[in-house]
Amino acid sequence: MRVLILVDAQFARHERALIERVVVGLADEGVYTQVVLPKDRQLEEAGFDLLVEPVWYADRGLALTQRIRANQVAKQILGDNESGSGQIDIVHVFGGGAWSMGKELGRILGAGVVFEVWRAGLADSVRGLHLDSNDRALFSMPERAFETGLEQAGYSDRGHLAQWGASVPTSPSQILRSDKIPSIVLMSSGRQKDASIAAFDGIADYLDINPGVMVFANLEIVERAGLFQRVVARKHEDRFTTIDRSEDRRDLLLRCDLLVYPDTLHEERTLLLDAMGTGMLVLAGNDDSIAPIKESPGVKVVDRPIRSCWTSLLESSLSDLDEARKLGMLSREYVTNNRRSPMHIASVLDAYQRLTGEPMSATAD
Repeated sequence: MRVLILVDAQFARHERALIERVVVGLADEGVYTQVVLPKDRQLEEAGFDLLVEPVWYADRGLALTQRIRANQVAKQILGDNESGSGQIDIVHVFGGGAWSMGKELGRILGAGVVFEVWRAGLADSVRGLHLDSNDRALFSMPERAFETGLEQAGYSDRGHLAQWGASVPTSPSQILRSDKIPSIVLMSSGRQKDASIAAFDGIADYLDINPGVMVFANLEIVERAGLFQRVVARKHEDRFTTIDRSEDRRDLLLRCDLLVYPDTLHEERTLLLDAMGTGMLVLAGNDDSIAPIKESPGVKVVDRPIRSCWTSLLESSLSDLDEARKLGMLSREYVTNNRRSPMHIASVLDAYQRLTGEPMSATAD
C-alpha cells in the first residue's frame, strides 16, 4: 500500500511529532508513505524525520488554481506514469487548510481520501468539501465527541474513530524531585485570550509566594495573550522562559514537572498526551470533548477558568508532592492503556482498509 500524507502549514508546525510517528508506524506495517508539505521556510528548516524526502507544494493561490497546483503535486509523485492508476492508494490529509487540495489529489490519483478531523470546528465544515458519491472518502476523528458535526452535515456514514496516540517512555519521569527546581509548562494556542491570561496570572500569583519555580511557555500563548508585558509587570523575568518552535523543544518540555493546559477549544494535541505518558502532572481546562482530560483520573481540571482557581489548583497540587506524583502515574497508566501510538496506527490502517478493501493489521504493543 502506498499512502500520500498531505499536511497544511498550521498542522505541520504544531504536530510534527504526530506526522513523524504516523510515517514510522505505517512503515513498520509495510506501508510506503510520501509526505507532502507546504512551501514554508520555517518548515524547511525544521528537519522532519520522514524516512524519505518530502514533496513541497504551493499552498497559497486562488481557488481557480487549486486543480493546477494539485496536478503539479501529482506530477512530482507520479513521474512519467501520468495516468496515476494504482500509484497511490490513499491520500491522508492533516489540517483543514489542505482539505480541498487533498480532495483534488484523490480525484486525480484515483485514490481514497482520509480527512483528519483534529478539532471539532472542522467537523462543522465538511459540507464545504462538496463530496459526491464517486469520492471514496472518510473523516478520521481522534475524539468520539467530534462525530456530532459529521452527523449534522449528513456524513455520519463516513466517520471513523482513530484516537491519537502518545509516545510512552519505558521509564516515567521522576517529577518534583527534591534536588531539582520545580518547573511548570504553560501550553496553549493562545486563541482563548482571557483563559490564557487567567492561567498565567494564576501561575504568577503562585510565584509571588513560591519564587523557587521555573515557568516555560510556548510562543503562541505569549504573543497572542500579550504575556511578556505581564511577565515584566510582575517582575518574573528570571523565572519565565518563552519557547519558540515548541515542537523543536518537545523533549525539554517533557522533562518538566507540571503541565498547565488551559485550552478548551475541542482540539487534540499530542503534547498533552505525551505529557501524560511521561507521568507529568497535568492541570487542565474543562474540555469535555477531549477524552483524556475527561476520563483520566490523574488530570486535575480547574473548577473555573479564573486566576484564583488556577492559583488554588497549583497550591493544592504542589503542597502534596506524593499525591502529585501519584496523579502523574495515573495519567501515564491511562495513556498506556488507551492512547499509545501503535493503537492509533491500528485504527488508521482500519480506515485505509475501509476505503481500499485491502486487509491490513497493526500490532498494539
